Amino acid sequence: MKSLPNHSILKSCLEGGGPKRELAIASIGCLFGTTMLLLALQFFQDATDYLEQNEGTKNYFTLNKKVEGGALVNLGKKDESFSPAELETIRSLEGVKRIGGFLRNQFPVTVYIWPTGKVGMGSAAKADLFFESIPDEFLDFIPKSWSWDENSSFVPIMVPKFYLDLWNFGLAPSRVEYPTLSQEAASGMPIEVFIGKNRKDTLDGRFVAFSKRINSVLVPESFLTWANQKFGQPNAGDFFFLWKNESIDGPPRSREELIELSQKPAFNNWEISPLGHPADRAPAMSVFKTDDKIIHPSRIIVEVIDSPSSALLTFIEESGYELNREFPEQDLVKKILKGILSGMGGIGALLSLLSITTFATSYRLVIARVTEHAHNLLLLGFSRKQISQIFFSRFLRLFSWVLTGSFILGYTSKYFLLEQASRMNLTLPTGFSIESIILLGVYGFLFSFINKRVIEKSVSDLIR
Repeated sequence: MKSLPNHSILKSCLEGGGPKRELAIASIGCLFGTTMLLLALQFFQDATDYLEQNEGTKNYFTLNKKVEGGALVNLGKKDESFSPAELETIRSLEGVKRIGGFLRNQFPVTVYIWPTGKVGMGSAAKADLFFESIPDEFLDFIPKSWSWDENSSFVPIMVPKFYLDLWNFGLAPSRVEYPTLSQEAASGMPIEVFIGKNRKDTLDGRFVAFSKRINSVLVPESFLTWANQKFGQPNAGDFFFLWKNESIDGPPRSREELIELSQKPAFNNWEISPLGHPADRAPAMSVFKTDDKIIHPSRIIVEVIDSPSSALLTFIEESGYELNREFPEQDLVKKILKGILSGMGGIGALLSLLSITTFATSYRLVIARVTEHAHNLLLLGFSRKQISQIFFSRFLRLFSWVLTGSFILGYTSKYFLLEQASRMNLTLPTGFSIESIILLGVYGFLFSFINKRVIEKSVSDLIR
């Protein structure tokens, strides 16, 4: 056998005009397919980590009694609160670590939120709101400005982090006058708190924290106790039928409305009856008789040692209570995200498969054009493996550029997407994770292995 020439001489013997257009199409398809696969995996990892970090803890939830019936029935329905005996029963259940009651406001509250300041170009966001408080030990953390007394300059307010997300991704994009807000920016917004139906009393407020645990608008317990004593209308929810001339006159009236009607000359001749028991009539003057009563919580927060036990869940179902996680479940968001990124990955995989087919077709054509030279080289003593290696080396050079380009394109795309995300107050990690880099390596190995086998088979078929 003759001595073998060096690799460069063998390579020059197998030079031939390749299908440049087909190779270009295969390279572009492989470039975009690989980039989409890489980004789909990385974004799914980043989004999953972000949702897990922003998901509320799973060992806290709230309990309340179900509200049933129509508007007319519920006008006079008493508060569905938990009695001391019920609270003690819940406290003694298996797995329950501690419970705490929500204290709520007993007066109307309206807030004006000024996202760009009172002297800014924007307008105020106005909303009828509610305040609640819970014992401090149930909070995620206690903010520095959480304490309050009558000499405080503002009312500290804690809202769910989810509310800020709704503002940034729901309200702000639909209103040109409302900017998106970071937590720091939201904490600096002026807030006016109007109390009472006629908004006679005004207090300043500030967002001091954004909770990932409690799905409620919280204020310090000291403020709510003071405000309920000063502005509270504890009997405003009592409704009665007003009887005139042995028949009910008009719709149910609140105790407050009946007290205003007491100035009428005929008031002493009228009667009232509770909304739940219309037949139990009493003189209208009895509306002034009110009994001070202890207000029990109608909603409680429960901390369990782990997840709710089967005994606790059975008790909740049998008692007709409603259980709510303290932060919205994100399973639906995860499913949607998984669907979108799976579709993106699927398109990337399809492009990659098409590029494999195009590469295979292109290199079959390249090999076909040098069939005569390949036969001569076999007669000179060269092996099919050596000849296949020449074509595979050409593929590797081209594929290495495609793979490098995919990494650069993916990194650049993620950089610009993170810039957009940061404007919406979303913080995601930069670069690619170890898992994504490993996937890229495995993908590159499989892609190369498949094309190597295709090239080897094409050489074997054409030069038998």
